[in-house]
Amino acid sequence: MAVKSVRLFTDNSLNLLLGGQLKYIDIAYQTYGCLNAEKSNAVLICHALTGDAEPYIEPQQAGSEQKGWWQNFMGAGLALDTDRYFFICSNVLGGCKGSTGPSSINPSTNKPYGSQFPAITIQDIVKVEKALLDELQIPHLHAVIGGSFGGMQATQWAVDYPDRVARVVNLCSSLYFSAEAIGFNHVMRQAIVTDPNFNNGDYYADKAPEQGLAVARMLGMLTYRTDIQLNKAFGRAQKQSPDYFGDYFQVESYLSYQGKKFLDRFDANSYLHLTRALDLYDPAMNYNNDIKKALSRIKARYTLVAVANDQLFKAPDMHKSKQLLQETGVRLDYHEFYSDFGHDAFLVEYELFESMIRKGLL
Repeated sequence: MAVKSVRLFTDNSLNLLLGGQLKYIDIAYQTYGCLNAEKSNAVLICHALTGDAEPYIEPQQAGSEQKGWWQNFMGAGLALDTDRYFFICSNVLGGCKGSTGPSSINPSTNKPYGSQFPAITIQDIVKVEKALLDELQIPHLHAVIGGSFGGMQATQWAVDYPDRVARVVNLCSSLYFSAEAIGFNHVMRQAIVTDPNFNNGDYYADKAPEQGLAVARMLGMLTYRTDIQLNKAFGRAQKQSPDYFGDYFQVESYLSYQGKKFLDRFDANSYLHLTRALDLYDPAMNYNNDIKKALSRIKARYTLVAVANDQLFKAPDMHKSKQLLQETGVRLDYHEFYSDFGHDAFLVEYELFESMIRKGLL
């Protein structure tokens, strides 16, 4: 099932929260299941930082062994039940998997945006998702669900469009990014911008900053998993032919593989813009930076799921988010548990998340 695409903001430009405008925005999206006659069963799926519009790929797709990033969660009778709900998932604004981002052609110059791509926020991303649903003539969402970066989008949907969202399911995402997490993102971005091929972001006609992007991905991987999982998988095992200052241990070889693999599917400029949007996220940016004013707008029933040993969205930040939501009167269901997979648990541990997703969508 081919990914669909639609061009939005053809008449008027999108005014961005931090200044600047974008026009002729292409959005890649995919749908699953059937929209009922009342249009009451639509569920928006918001992907994580480096995701795309395909959480699920039909197994019978000719010649394809590719799987979606939520492949084991979706399907008839599963937690994301395609017999019951109509799912929409789009690649975010600023991405590089079919939606307008830094690698897209700037209609004003007929060249990739590169360094000319404007700063974006999660609020801007949500505004584009809303424009997509308007184009699809879906006036109301049964639910918005997302993990990590997607969980922030789900929260902002409930804040900005309270009358259009009945339920929010936020997996492994706090209301704010911590100072430590911002620090990790800073180091990752520095690896990219100091790569000799970066060229201020205008590298599309020449070599891409692959070394910097690979290093950024390796560091990111260390925040997605736990020390427990890495020790179980690799311990201190060495490679058969170790490189003294390179891949000496198997865990190093694993990280190098993940960094190299990432180059085939992601753009360095998109990584820069989306990680900064993650850092900047504040639900109250449009509401005089008053977090309680912003959260008090939420009418949706809100499910928040935390992994207690998440290395990225840590337990104290999740507890603070829980407290803020409760203090502003949000109807909150909170769940917390441990997982060796840490932050990545919401992508891989179906058995742990199944009941909470089902309940959150009811």
